[in-house]
This record gives sequence, C-alpha cells and structure tokens, in this order.
Amino acid sequence: MQSPVHTLHRALLLLALSSCEGRPLETTASAGPKAPLPRELVARFDGGVVTREEWERESRRLPPALREQFASEAGQREFAWSLVDKRLLVTEAKRQGLAGREDIARQVRELEERLIVQALLTQEERAAGAATEQELRGWYDANRQEFEQPERIRLGRVLARFERQGSAGDRARARTRAEEFARRLQKEPLAQVQASGDGPERARGGDLGVFARGELPDRRLEAAAFALRTPGQVSPVVETEEGFAVVQLLERRPARVPPYEEVRAEVEGRLAPVRQRKVFDALRARLRSGSDVQVEVTARP
Repeated sequence: MQSPVHTLHRALLLLALSSCEGRPLETTASAGPKAPLPRELVARFDGGVVTREEWERESRRLPPALREQFASEAGQREFAWSLVDKRLLVTEAKRQGLAGREDIARQVRELEERLIVQALLTQEERAAGAATEQELRGWYDANRQEFEQPERIRLGRVLARFERQGSAGDRARARTRAEEFARRLQKEPLAQVQASGDGPERARGGDLGVFARGELPDRRLEAAAFALRTPGQVSPVVETEEGFAVVQLLERRPARVPPYEEVRAEVEGRLAPVRQRKVFDALRARLRSGSDVQVEVTARP
C-alpha cells in the first residue's frame, strides 16, 4: 500500500502531465511584470519558494518515462508548477488544521521511525565493513552445492514439419524427409543439411541451443537427445509436436561446480543479506542486553 506522500506525488505528477497535454496551469493573477528570480530559485509564491536544488532533486526521482516527458523547457516549467502546487496544497491543509490530525501524526511518526531505523542499520553495516576474501571463500566452501551446474548438452536439429490435421500421406512424406536428413547428417555438416529443413533453428545453422534435463519442451526429443553420448552422434527420427525431427549432439557439458573465482561476484551478492542479518541480530542483542525489558502477552484474569 502506498503512503500518502507517494499518493500526493503521483497526483501532482498526473496533474502536471495533463497540463502538458494542452491545459496550462499558469492561471494566477498577475499585478504586472515581475522581477526575474535569483538563479538559485525556480519559483516563488506567497509564503515560500522552490529552490533549484529542490527542483533538480525531485526531477532525479522521476521514473525514466516521466523524466523524458519533462525534458523540454515547457515540461521543466510544468514540473516546477507541480512543486508549487504541492506546497500550496500543504499550506492550505495546514491552514485548515489537518496537520494536527492524530491519524496523520501517527503516519508521520511511523515514517520517521522507518527512516531513522534504516539509517541506523545502514550505519552499522558500513561500520562492519565489506566481506573479506576469507569470509567469501568460507561461505562458498560451505555452500558449494548451491552453485552446482547440471549436465548440459548443445544440440543441433533438423525438422520436417507436417500439419497435425494433414493427411497420412503428408505425415509419410515428412517422415521420409526426416530419415533422409538423418542419413545426410552422417556425412554432411549440420548447417548444410539444415538448409533443407524447417524450424527456427534454420537461421542458426541448425543449432538448437544448450539444455539441461527438463528444459526441452518435448520429452520424446529430450530422451533421444540425452541418449546420445559422443559429439557428432545423430539420433533416430523422433516424432514431436512440431513434426519429425533428427537431433545431433554438438557438445556435452558434464555437471560441474564452478570454481570460486568464476562465481565470486555471485557469492558476494548471496552473502550480503546474510551479513546484513548478522549485523541486525548483533545490534538487536546489544540493545536488548542494555535495556530493562519486560514483555507480558498473556491476558491477566
């Protein structure tokens, strides 16, 4: 659920966008020409100003699509108006006494608590420092199984399509084509044979890609593919959902655990939340031990 602050920002941005589509917001009465604003300001109004620093900071918070929308001079001006509108709305809300409402004050307190707690945790994490090589290697050694890569094979395929609703003759002709592909693959390069075949892999010279068990959508094709043992070996003709296919083993990659050096960045990323949790637990234990805490949740008779 979005906070009221986010909701207000969104409303103001939508207001600015709608004005950019043809309805200008500059409707304030003018008593005559005004002196140019100092360079450090982008807007002035009764009761306050919008500084250029504030305007630039709020601009940087915009999502990329909206940032592009406000890139023009007119868009930048309209964005400044949206910031003025926000200030005017806040001023009017305070004038009506809404700032003193308990529900609003409670939400402000809760937001403040979240922000200062997050700042405290960030400070503690910085004080703890970055993970050492010894920590990273130790975590990798203790969790090597998480990095294990299954056996994978790279396949070539030559496909002879047939229409599912086609005649028996169409199916027979497709099978005959596939059997011819299988014979040709015994002595011709895959790309040369695939030039006569069907399927999207035709644009890649017949290279279907790299797969682990369970990743090929057709189980019959997968069984035939993983039965191949040596690169260059060709499968029998297999009937699939797409047609009759022949696969050729191009490469077999055995299951492996990559060395630490290869996955160091991933180790660092996985260890980060573990270290953050340790920092939090240590901080919490320290604060609890230094406080006289009493908790009773059982209702008294």
